[in-house]
Amino acid sequence: NLVQKLAQRDGISALPKIDPNTQDISADAKVFADKLSQAAIPAVLVGLYKYTRDEHRAGDILKSSFKSNWRQEVFGDRFDKLVAGIAAYSGETAAQVSSKLDNVLDNSIEVIKQETGDVNGNTVKEIFTAARTGILSHLPAAIGVGEFLDDNSFDDRTNKMEGPVSSLMHKIEKTFAGTEGTEGEPRM
Repeated sequence: NLVQKLAQRDGISALPKIDPNTQDISADAKVFADKLSQAAIPAVLVGLYKYTRDEHRAGDILKSSFKSNWRQEVFGDRFDKLVAGIAAYSGETAAQVSSKLDNVLDNSIEVIKQETGDVNGNTVKEIFTAARTGILSHLPAAIGVGEFLDDNSFDDRTNKMEGPVSSLMHKIEKTFAGTEGTEGEPRM
């Protein structure tokens, strides 16, 4: 679980899930995380999820050159808006948020490298496809990541729901999330 491994690297035992009704940390959450970690970890991961839908680009995140321009590659000209959204949510400064996002990216890449023996774009894409539901169940809608990535489904409360029907729907999502070929053509 990428989210929990990154939370542990942040010194948090577990990152609390988002309540689908309030779209924020549940009042009865048994674990606590500061709001900066609560927003930054899933925000970076959902950005990487979207970026890794193409196998060629997915492999690029493990290259050392990716770290120097990841903000532009993943979020484009909307990175500053993301930082402002997380700063408003967490009460931290833009500088603290930017630093945290860079730290989460570094930790994400380290965790992925540790988890995979054969590191290639397809493996990275599969890791993020499998992690999508877990990432979204920790993502506060208040920061508006879906808007910054042109995919409002990321902030949709149905992605944070659990139960037998929701689990079935999440399995279907995973199946379709991995169906693009290298050139955007469906695999058969």
